[in-house]
Amino acid sequence: MTERRIGWFAREVLGRPLYWYQEEVGDAILESVLSGAGRTFTVMFARQMGKNQLSAVLEAYLLFCMDEGSIVKAAPTYKPQVVNSRQRLLSLLEAPLTAPRLWKSYGYIVGLAPAPEAGQSGPRVLFFSAGRESHIVGATASLLLEVDEAQDVAPEKFDIELKPMASTTNATTVLYGTAWTDDTLLARMRAHNLELERQDGIKRHFEYDWTTLAAINPRYRAFVEGEIARLGADHLSIRTQYLLQPLDNNGRFLGEVQLQQLQGSHCWQAEPDEQALYIAGLDIGGEAREAESHDSTVLTIARVSWNEFDLPCLHIVHHCCWNGMTHLAQYAALSHLIERWNIRRLVVDRTGLGEGLASLLCERFGGERVQPFQFTRQSKSRLAYHLLSLIQAGRCTLYRPEGAPAPLYTECWKQLTLTRCASAGEGLLSFSVDPSEGHDDMVMSLALCAEALKSMLPAAERSLIVRPRPRYLDGPL
Repeated sequence: MTERRIGWFAREVLGRPLYWYQEEVGDAILESVLSGAGRTFTVMFARQMGKNQLSAVLEAYLLFCMDEGSIVKAAPTYKPQVVNSRQRLLSLLEAPLTAPRLWKSYGYIVGLAPAPEAGQSGPRVLFFSAGRESHIVGATASLLLEVDEAQDVAPEKFDIELKPMASTTNATTVLYGTAWTDDTLLARMRAHNLELERQDGIKRHFEYDWTTLAAINPRYRAFVEGEIARLGADHLSIRTQYLLQPLDNNGRFLGEVQLQQLQGSHCWQAEPDEQALYIAGLDIGGEAREAESHDSTVLTIARVSWNEFDLPCLHIVHHCCWNGMTHLAQYAALSHLIERWNIRRLVVDRTGLGEGLASLLCERFGGERVQPFQFTRQSKSRLAYHLLSLIQAGRCTLYRPEGAPAPLYTECWKQLTLTRCASAGEGLLSFSVDPSEGHDDMVMSLALCAEALKSMLPAAERSLIVRPRPRYLDGPL
């Protein structure tokens, strides 16, 4: 029946029309729910193509049409992902036909009162965090089990705590997300669904990259084309979030192309050039008593130049490493180097072990020259994307091996090769070296040096105007 299709409900009841590809996915999920088929679906949309809106419309449909039952919605983090999902559903339920029946109980449950003649308790949605530290066993998904950003959910979390919620009721399960690596929960279930489709012909996997919406929405097309022009088609975020291509190279932070772009043609410098402008990044390791269990303290010094587009570029020319020295001794050595090289801007890690040394350097050289950096999931992600963008654009290069200290050059490239990337949440990127394989102090120091470049935008005669880009909501425009 037409009135039971998700597109009709979204348009006529909620006043929030869907795109054709959202309707296709929604109808398949509803058919499984209403028939009791209990299928498991995987849904991959490029960013800003409306997967979250589709999920909320499905939840609103079942709340409105069912007399009772429960939906479980899980996401990798409670804040902001679960909170945003709950708020999105509440916004939809403000429609005239649903608002009179809306009730809320506790902070994680949203429900509708049943129709007067139903005599039931009414359906509800339970929102949970799927983070590794959460404990969510015991809930039951009698209608639908949804997992948002499933590429960021640990497979064992899904297998042990989430999937059993749908077992006694054979509830339909939906995993939403984008591409990451081939070993994520979403990638694993995608492969399983494609094999089942090959066997019985029933479609369980739905995948739409950015070109699907670009074909019907000129503003979205212009936005993504602008991002591709800015970052490059091979950029990690373009490949995974818009082209839905899983990462190769076993999750390496830098692929072969990026490593080649990073190799510069300039020489190592043992001494500064008085006419050059230098900036630096400092990753702080342990002191003497902790030297065996922590990374070294690494200072990366770069010469700044401007390319033909008047954009600042990094040329790494010098490394200094300290291991087994007290922070007081490191402070003396660093102070000497900052003055000798006339470092214009130093970004220093102030997280954990580095807080004391960073404070000393800030006090001596002032905020104009020394900028402390606090590592968080969000700030490290910004650091990663900024470094990748510089490398991809050819604006960050490393000295040639000739004339450079062999141990430093070898260790730097070893760390760059071993650095792996991982998702740290929706749209967030983490990068590090597995401690069993080595250290990542030189990579972090390089990333902090790249951060220092942000403050080196050209002055008035070299002005760079960055025009704001539109921020598209996760849904139709």
